[in-house]
Amino acid sequence: MQGPLCGALATMLLYGVICMQTFHYWQAYGHDRKILKCLVAFIWILETVHTALTVYAVEFYLIMHFGDVANLAYAVWGMPASYVIGFIIAYAVNLCFIWRILQLSQKRWITICLAILATIRCGFGLANCSLSFYYPMWKIFRQHVFPTMVVGWVLSAVVDSAIAFTLCIYLRKRRTGMNTTDSTLNRLLLYSINTGAITSFCAVLVVIMFLSLPNNLAFIGFVQVQSKLYAISFLASLNTRKRPETTNQTAPAVEGIAVSFMPNFLTSKTSSYQQSSHLPPIEVRKSIVMDIYGDAPDTGIDSTVHESEC
Repeated sequence: MQGPLCGALATMLLYGVICMQTFHYWQAYGHDRKILKCLVAFIWILETVHTALTVYAVEFYLIMHFGDVANLAYAVWGMPASYVIGFIIAYAVNLCFIWRILQLSQKRWITICLAILATIRCGFGLANCSLSFYYPMWKIFRQHVFPTMVVGWVLSAVVDSAIAFTLCIYLRKRRTGMNTTDSTLNRLLLYSINTGAITSFCAVLVVIMFLSLPNNLAFIGFVQVQSKLYAISFLASLNTRKRPETTNQTAPAVEGIAVSFMPNFLTSKTSSYQQSSHLPPIEVRKSIVMDIYGDAPDTGIDSTVHESEC
């Protein structure tokens, strides 16, 4: 039980990080589209249920049936149920990143290929979980899921690496030379690389532990943690965006130029002509057409236009 116990402790720690990120998102990005906010709430609810089932599984073995060695040979229903939720979370996050690749690349064949691989990977995971309900004894379960277990987790590492690599390629192509934009892109690149590397490494560890320790449940600890890593990476990518700030009243942009009217009247240092006419100064801003997130707020205006002050 060392593997499930360590995995449960790490899961509860990472769940606290997810709660903090979710709270920060709702406080700072209330302007996001409803579908994105619903997705964040959906993932948080699934993570809450996942954590509760993980704690219940540990409680079943170590508290409710403490000292009962016979029960250690069987999987309590809470363990495969938590794995089902974990695969659903991973699939949802993968689809979100694939959709972002579509927004960046505008190439459907790439996203279709990645979506098919992610769907196959999720299918392998759900199939293994269903067999765990049908064969609750660990020894018999291992005999029936050995090939699908290995293929599913190897495919998981391949999918995560492919998504991270593709995101990095198209994010690098979006660099404009402006410090603010490039700084945001660099943060997204860092999160993409870390996400793909960590989740892929976790999948590889599951395969190694499953193959090298046939009489041990050490691989379960990494299975429990991986879903939390997906949720953290998704929320972190949302929270890296610049907070919306209150801007001055701006006239509609014409050919990339937005005219902002400042309500402050002129001070004594202005010319006598300006003092007599009381005309407000005019500030010219240049807009850059670029959407690096693909999740601009639904304001009724073209979501691919973001203004940045020069």
